[in-house]
Amino acid sequence: MAVKVNRGDERLIGRDEWVEAESIQGSPELIFNSPVMNKAQELILDQFTPTHPIAFVSVCTSSRPYSKSPKWKTFKNELLDVDLIVSSNGGIIPMEYENSYPYMTYDAFHQREFDQLFMLYMTRYFIRFFTLKRYDYLVLNSGPTKSHPYRRKSALLAARYLKAHHHIKDFAVCPSLDVYKNAV
Repeated sequence: MAVKVNRGDERLIGRDEWVEAESIQGSPELIFNSPVMNKAQELILDQFTPTHPIAFVSVCTSSRPYSKSPKWKTFKNELLDVDLIVSSNGGIIPMEYENSYPYMTYDAFHQREFDQLFMLYMTRYFIRFFTLKRYDYLVLNSGPTKSHPYRRKSALLAARYLKAHHHIKDFAVCPSLDVYKNAV
């Protein structure tokens, strides 16, 4: 695969702190342990303020910005009364930051050997983000897929924890769990 070039706005990280594009493209392990990716997530946690009581969370796409993909374009045009949030190897990314560096540059290539690591990091990202950023409800959307079941599992594990510990009132999964079970 061709290496993407550095691009994005400086809302989170100034150009003088950008790293070589290759250093944030590769395995999930590389992305999870990247100082610039971790700094961007920390800055989101510091800066972002929810605007709606409901967070709609779906997985990332290879398109950048995310809203260029058919899926996110539809969400952005149709779901106006929720905060749209991307779940990715790069962290939990509110749509307000989709044009920001490093999210316009990073890329993590799925490798099954990192599925358990993905579960660990994504569950932690979810719990941390939604403990600090208060929402009443989460709507989790990841589409039924056999190739990435860990995406759904990490989101469900986190949502159950968040509800049990009163960080959210409730959550919903769309499509339903029955659809998932029939697909896998």
